Amino acid sequence: MTNVTMKPGGELTLPTKLCERYGMTPEVPIRIIETRSGLLLIPLTRAPMAADLAKELAEWQELSTEAWNAFPFEERD
Repeated sequence: MTNVTMKPGGELTLPTKLCERYGMTPEVPIRIIETRSGLLLIPLTRAPMAADLAKELAEWQELSTEAWNAFPFEERD
């Protein structure tokens, strides 16, 4: 987990490691999505995903598939 502090004028500086991982550079627009529990930042880039991030997402997808299969949908009349 990383904490940042907002500067006057609302400016945030994200850690370099996170920017590299998500392909954020000074010219990349970022979509901000408000959720019930906070803000979600989505970099709008066509840059290839970092290898470690791709691996982590694949692992999460595998876990979600396993969970989905553990509770199969049964249609009832």
